Amino acid sequence: LGQLEISSKAYDKKVAGIISGGNGVNPGLTLKQRDSIASGEYPVAVAGRVWVYSTLESGPIHVGDLLTSSSTWGYAMKAVDPLKAYGAVIGKAMTSLEEDSGWVLVLISLQ
Repeated sequence: LGQLEISSKAYDKKVAGIISGGNGVNPGLTLKQRDSIASGEYPVAVAGRVWVYSTLESGPIHVGDLLTSSSTWGYAMKAVDPLKAYGAVIGKAMTSLEEDSGWVLVLISLQ
């Protein structure tokens, strides 16, 4: 109860942020309290720009696409279904991903 976990479900409405610190961008402000439910193992970004591992599960990602969780553990994908995306969007792509899987820079905007 109250613990965060890495998503492995496409369009997961429990998405609360993105693990911060990937691809050489250090976490900014971190809020945690040692020895409590708020201690957390990873810094979670809920605002700003962070890199997120992404997959082409729902097609290529272009700048401006909304992103959501994918069925691949810890990865994001392009949100293509507006009904499923409501409440499951983690942010807007600031870079593209055309082939394979890899890093996408995201402006976080939880919706």
